[in-house]
Amino acid sequence: MAHIPLFPLPLVVFPGGRLHLQILETRYIDMVKNCLREGDGFGVIMITEGDQFLRDLEQQLPAVSRFGTYCTIVDFDLLPNGMLGIIVEGVKKFVIHHEYEQADRLMMGDVKFLPDETPVKMPRDRGHLTSLLESLMSHKAVQRLGLVCDMNQAGEVSARLTELLPCPNEFKQRMLEIKDPLVRLRDLDRLVDSMQRN
Repeated sequence: MAHIPLFPLPLVVFPGGRLHLQILETRYIDMVKNCLREGDGFGVIMITEGDQFLRDLEQQLPAVSRFGTYCTIVDFDLLPNGMLGIIVEGVKKFVIHHEYEQADRLMMGDVKFLPDETPVKMPRDRGHLTSLLESLMSHKAVQRLGLVCDMNQAGEVSARLTELLPCPNEFKQRMLEIKDPLVRLRDLDRLVDSMQRN
């Protein structure tokens, strides 16, 4: 069992995915400083209920999903607005066994890291999904993240598509929890088909 800080957010990231985050609150600034100093990471976990920002000392921490992704900081900078900006990369999925909060209101978790997915070749009959992903990754905002994806691997294609498609976070969370990339591709194909028809 590992003990890691948790960063509840209204989003989902997979191993290999990247996020650009603006760090506002003291508890997270301290967390980032500690991660950079120790070479550690933190868990990104999707909020299921509540607010990511603490507006007063009495406010409860948000409810979160049980499955998340351990991330490490790959770049950081001071933004023009004076806030700390970081780019994080997903490393490994985990499941929370117990969560608690520190005195500074930082959420912590006792987590079990999950095995990496077995590599699976991208099926030929899902080539249209690869083309869609290539189109999404050509956008400037996505290119700035420096994402890398092996278009021949079903796991990587399905993960990047899930992150980049404009779909509900609940759907993305369900995709994160699926172990079989071929099942994930099937569900993504259905989603894309539904989007194109509506």
